[in-house]
Amino acid sequence: MKRGLDTNVLIYAQMPVFPEHKIVRKFLLAQLAISDMTLVVTPSILHEFVHIVTDGRRFDPPVTMVQAIMLARLYLGRNNVDCVSTNESILLEAFNLMEHYNLGRKRIADTLFAATLMHFGIRELITCNPDDFRLFKDLKIIDPRYLITPSS
Repeated sequence: MKRGLDTNVLIYAQMPVFPEHKIVRKFLLAQLAISDMTLVVTPSILHEFVHIVTDGRRFDPPVTMVQAIMLARLYLGRNNVDCVSTNESILLEAFNLMEHYNLGRKRIADTLFAATLMHFGIRELITCNPDDFRLFKDLKIIDPRYLITPSS
């Protein structure tokens, strides 16, 4: 089974400042432990992760750049994490989706990620921002904040 992995899941799992931290981290670690599970990211997802966790305006203290790159590399180094790239046809499909759903500029990254997942036949997405992806009917949304309890 393959599931897409949104940036916010990586951020919540890494940053204890969020109330969702423990539950999202536990869910992500459980997903990584499933032998027949492959989590799928793109270079943009890992780039955004590094960009956000190192932002001193968002976190005090932020993660250092060295630490953030090390964390991103840990995902790249796993057997059950695939990093897939977009290409021209995926970009064109994302543009088509933006036009079809009349989406604005703040939806570009999410639409490109959704188009990339669908291109590679990935039909499930783990995200803590389900509203950003609900309109893409070919994607089943999994919000880890509501699947397990902190005590389980």
